[in-house]
Amino acid sequence: MGASVAYHLAALGQPDVVVLDRSDGPGAGSTGLATGGYRAQYATAINVRLSLLAREKLRRFADETGVDPGYAPAGYLWLAGSDAELDLLRVGRAVQHAEGLTEAVEVSPAEIARINPAIRVDGIAGGAFCPTDGFIRPLRILEGYLTAAARLGVRQVWGAEVRRLGRDGSGRIVEVETDAGRIAVGAVVNAAGPWAASVAALAGVTLPVVPLRRQIATTGPCRLLPADMPMTIWAGDGFHLRVRDGRVLLLWPTPGIPGRPFDARVDPAWIDAVVAMAQARVPVLRGVPIDRPGAWAGLY
Repeated sequence: MGASVAYHLAALGQPDVVVLDRSDGPGAGSTGLATGGYRAQYATAINVRLSLLAREKLRRFADETGVDPGYAPAGYLWLAGSDAELDLLRVGRAVQHAEGLTEAVEVSPAEIARINPAIRVDGIAGGAFCPTDGFIRPLRILEGYLTAAARLGVRQVWGAEVRRLGRDGSGRIVEVETDAGRIAVGAVVNAAGPWAASVAALAGVTLPVVPLRRQIATTGPCRLLPADMPMTIWAGDGFHLRVRDGRVLLLWPTPGIPGRPFDARVDPAWIDAVVAMAQARVPVLRGVPIDRPGAWAGLY
C-alpha cells in the first residue's frame, strides 16, 4: 500500500516523496506472506467498487509499471452447504450485479462438479462463481510500484522504524523521527497494515485496526489439481484452497492467539485440522504429503 501511494503521489506531480520501512527490504510484512487471491465477489458495494477499480489497474499494470502483476482470472468458486448459505450468496450477488459485476453467477451442484471436478459435491446445495476473479502475484505488484516510483524520484529508506511523530502547536505532523534520522514532512501516510494502529498512536490517534492471524498449510509438490483451478471456498466455515507453484495451499480462518495479536506462529493442531478438512472435501488429496515445515502464517 505504501509503495502504491508513493507511486501515485509522484505520478500526480507530488515532489519529494519518501517511503519509510522498518524492514531491511521490500516484502517483509504481510505482502510477502499473502496467498495472492483477487476477487470482486463481495457483499458490500464499496468492496465491489474497489475491486473493479483494482481489476482495471491489474489489466494495465504491466504497461504502467513495466512489471507483470501475474493476474490470472481463474475464478472464485463459492460453495454453499445449505439453503441459508446459498441465500446469503444470492444477497451478495445482487449487490455485485448492481455495481457492474454481472459475470458473477449462481451455479448448481452439477455445474460446480464441472468447474472443479476434484471436490465432493454431496452436501453442496449450490454456489457462486465469477470467472474474472482469480490470482495475482503480490510481490510482483510491490516490485512494479517500487520500480515505477523510483523512476519518478521517490526515495526508499529501509531499516527505518518510526519512533516519533513530531507535531507543531496546531497538532499538525511536521517531523518524522526514525532509526535513520529525522525527516521534515508536510504530510504522513500511514500504510503500516496490521501495525497501523501503533503508528497512529504516535500521532495521538486511535485507529481501530486489529491484526488477524491467517495460517497456510501446503502440500508437497504434486500435480493432482490443475494450476488453473479456481480458488474454491466453503462459505460456511471459510475453508479454501488453491494451487500455486505446483503445490496445493490449504487455508481455514481461525482466531489468533489470545492476548498476542501479533504472534504469527503456526499451530500444529491447526495443520492437522485443515488437512483433515481437505482430505474429506477433496478426496484426491488423501495421502498427499504435507510440507509441515513449509507452513506459514501472516497478519491480515
